[in-house]
Amino acid sequence: MSTNSTPQPAATGRSGLCCCLLFTVLPVVWLLAAPFLPEQASWFPFWLAAVVWNGTDGQGGISHLLG
Repeated sequence: MSTNSTPQPAATGRSGLCCCLLFTVLPVVWLLAAPFLPEQASWFPFWLAAVVWNGTDGQGGISHLLG
């Protein structure tokens, strides 16, 4: 019988894999569903990438930080 009262850490599982798997599955699902989506919805990922890269006004965003 152990007299140590500190709780033992939980066994490490695959909880980190679930997060990465989500970002891997989403593009695949989008590519499979794109032919069936309306045009605005199918172009959404490209629009989102352009806004992140150029900013909402076309002058800022990540491209401004990188030069």
